[in-house]
Amino acid sequence: MNEIAKRWLCAGARGMVAFVLSLPLSALAQEACEADGVVFGFFNGVQTTKESANNALVVLGQLYPSNTPAGKPITYELFYNDTQGFSDFVETFEQRLQEQNGLLAGRFELFFSAAKGEGGWWDALIEAIPALGNLLKSLFDTFLAKLMQVLTSQFGNPSLAEVSARHQAQINHWASLNQKMLFLAHSQGNLFVNQAYTHAVGKTGNEYVRVVHVAPASPSLSGRHSLADKDIVINGLRLTGTVAPNTDVIQPYVDRPPGLNGARDLIGHGLLEIYLNPAVPTSGRIRNDVMTALRELDAAPRRPMPPYPDFVYRDWQGGLAPAAVYAPHEASHKLEKVVEKDTAGVLWKFSEYRGWSKSGLLPYSGVRQASTHYLGEGMNGYVECAYGVPLEGFADSSPSIECTYQKVPIQMHMVEIQLGTPAELVALGDVPDGTVVHLNEMTYSGAFVNYSVSYVNTSVLKPFIEFQSGFLSRWSSQLEDKHVWREPFWAKAGALLNHEALLAHSEAFRMHEEAEYERSQQHALLRWEYEQRRMTCESPSQE
Repeated sequence: MNEIAKRWLCAGARGMVAFVLSLPLSALAQEACEADGVVFGFFNGVQTTKESANNALVVLGQLYPSNTPAGKPITYELFYNDTQGFSDFVETFEQRLQEQNGLLAGRFELFFSAAKGEGGWWDALIEAIPALGNLLKSLFDTFLAKLMQVLTSQFGNPSLAEVSARHQAQINHWASLNQKMLFLAHSQGNLFVNQAYTHAVGKTGNEYVRVVHVAPASPSLSGRHSLADKDIVINGLRLTGTVAPNTDVIQPYVDRPPGLNGARDLIGHGLLEIYLNPAVPTSGRIRNDVMTALRELDAAPRRPMPPYPDFVYRDWQGGLAPAAVYAPHEASHKLEKVVEKDTAGVLWKFSEYRGWSKSGLLPYSGVRQASTHYLGEGMNGYVECAYGVPLEGFADSSPSIECTYQKVPIQMHMVEIQLGTPAELVALGDVPDGTVVHLNEMTYSGAFVNYSVSYVNTSVLKPFIEFQSGFLSRWSSQLEDKHVWREPFWAKAGALLNHEALLAHSEAFRMHEEAEYERSQQHALLRWEYEQRRMTCESPSQE
């Protein structure tokens, strides 16, 4: 929503609040309570743009009244279906008919009469033009395959489920405002309206919902229907299964005047061209069905307002952002691999909650040797320790330790290095919860490219790393032959290789959050409308 629209919306809301507050409460309550009107929902057919569907909704609002026979207000609402259809087949069909020297141009009704074995004229045509026999079968098979794909098989697709979910959200809103509902569906819209009817009845009760079916593509009906005998689309469905019976005989194509939109319809299926066309018998039947449904809704008793549904945040389904992938960076010193060895061995335990973690050392008698090697460009140092070494002149029962450090950055051995999971365990893949593994050697790699940067001394103009070597640490805390030196350090970060993927994920998540914010704003506005009505409208039991 742009800024102008937002300002207009806010101004409109403020104006509405001011108007509501200016009315006497008794008058406001009476107006709100008596205005439990009807929502006239239009379910468009297949291959209909949003603009065309809205135009049809405007026509419906012009054809039918703004109030019910009892004087209740009618609100016209589009329940849009954006699924694709079979117009591409119709164009191909017409082109193929034109190719026959114009003999069959525009004669769709003749095609279906022949398909049902009606009319000797087809036999005469085939005798004169034998190739027409194969044309009939080819066109007929193509038409039925396309028709079945569009009107039936696609109905289980996620996109169509998403359409139904949108319709249900609209129904929830109107039901919360105590509105009765009249649904008029055309063509494939009848597949959606049956689902919408079931949902609406569950929200309000069957006496508060009515359906008028126009050219129904579904064999199941939830209300009165109209179907022209020369509707080629529905006749195509009839040849493959059960559809609703015809209700009206309409003029042949050549005798039918243009419809409400000024257009003509060769296949006898259009809403404005055929079914609502005042010159076609179907329009009178549909009007009678609509007015009968409105009278029935007027007779339905009023009911207390149900609670307004809470806003439900739709969780992000795009998954976690991909890990950043960098090209190898250039550096004078970089830690690429750490290898740990232990003669006693280390127990690792897998938990579904924590992953792999050290579970302790195995019992070991005698001297235990352990080492950690730091490998990488300019690094290649190690720490080697012996535990339980007998030392002369000491009777202490504590275990004796002696370690040797060779070319190890200062402080690296004094902190707990977060090495992650050893490659030996990663190679196992998925394992059951509680699995225990004994390792004598553990290799960590791939996660330490910039680790040595943590030990760069930046207190001077030129960064450097401090190393120590020839350092013997005994259990007695003796220090021997300690040597410390500095080496200059420089680094150049590697390029981010998956920059576009990271940006795409970030943008998709941003759009998701923005859409959810817009939904929440719209929900808040609708909720405000509901609360105004609820606060001023007395329940039937209080009247």
